[in-house]
Amino acid sequence: MNYPIVQIKTPDNLWLHALHLRVPNSKTIFLNIHGTASNFYEEYFIEVLTEKLAHQGISMLSTNNRGTGVYDAWQGNGAAVEKFSDCLIDIDSWIEFALEQGYEKIILSGHSLGTEKITYYMIRGKYAGKVSALVLLAPATSSGSEPLLVQDYEKKIEYARNLVREDKGKVFLDRNAYGNIMPKSAESYVDFSDLNPEFDDALPFHKKHLPSFRKIKIPILAVIGDQEEYTVIPITEALDLIRKENSNAKTVQILDCDHDFQDNEEKLSEILIQFLGENNLCHHS
Repeated sequence: MNYPIVQIKTPDNLWLHALHLRVPNSKTIFLNIHGTASNFYEEYFIEVLTEKLAHQGISMLSTNNRGTGVYDAWQGNGAAVEKFSDCLIDIDSWIEFALEQGYEKIILSGHSLGTEKITYYMIRGKYAGKVSALVLLAPATSSGSEPLLVQDYEKKIEYARNLVREDKGKVFLDRNAYGNIMPKSAESYVDFSDLNPEFDDALPFHKKHLPSFRKIKIPILAVIGDQEEYTVIPITEALDLIRKENSNAKTVQILDCDHDFQDNEEKLSEILIQFLGENNLCHHS
C-alpha cells in the first residue's frame, strides 16, 4: 500500500509532514494550509472534503507548516515562534512536492491564518503561477486583531519590541499577551502585528482595501460561518470587501456555523464542489 503520510524537507532544513491521499490517475490536487497552531488532521472538514473531492477525481494534500502546534522542541518551530513571511518557504516546498508527483492543477486552500498565508503567497510565491484556484476557508486577518483581543496591547507590543532590540527576540511572552491563545516569542509577537508591512499583502480587512488581493487573476472562493470569526470588521463587510476588491472572487456565508465548520462539513463540501465545477476543476471518477 502507499503510505498516506508524506514528509518533505524545506530549503532551511525543516521537516514537514502531510496527508497525501491520491485518486488514481488524478492530475488535480487540493493543497490545504492549516490555521494557527493547527495541523493536517485536526479539522474534521478535511476528512469530509477528502472523501467528497475523491469522487470528483481530485486528490488531497493536507499539510503541516512551521506554524504547526504551539512549539516543537525537536525542531524549534511552531506557532509560538513562526514568522509570517516564512510561509513562502513552506508553500513553495509543498507545491514542489505536488508538481513532482505529476499534478497539473493545484487548488490552493487555506483555513483561518492559512487564508492569509495563501493570499500572501499568490503575490510573493515562487509557484503562484502554477495555482489554478484559491479557496479561503474562514478568512481571517491577524493584522489589526491584536488591539481588540489583548488588554494593554500597546504596552505589551512595546515590551516585545524592546526585547527584539536587545537581541532577546526568542524570549517567550506570557499566554495573555497573545489574546490568551498561546505564548509567543517576542520576535514572533512583533512579526504578527501591525508593525509588519507583510500583512498588507494578505487580508488586512480593517484597512477597508485589499490592493494585493485585487491583483490575483484566478478563481477565488471564500466561505465563512457567522460565529467566532476573526475578520476584525463585521463578517458581511469583509465578504463585501472581498467581492469588491476582486471580480474573480465568490463568497458564501454559512449560517449557524463556527470557525471550523463543525456540523456544516457537508454543506461546505457542496459549496466547494459547485465552485470547482463552475471552473472546470472537477473530473468525475
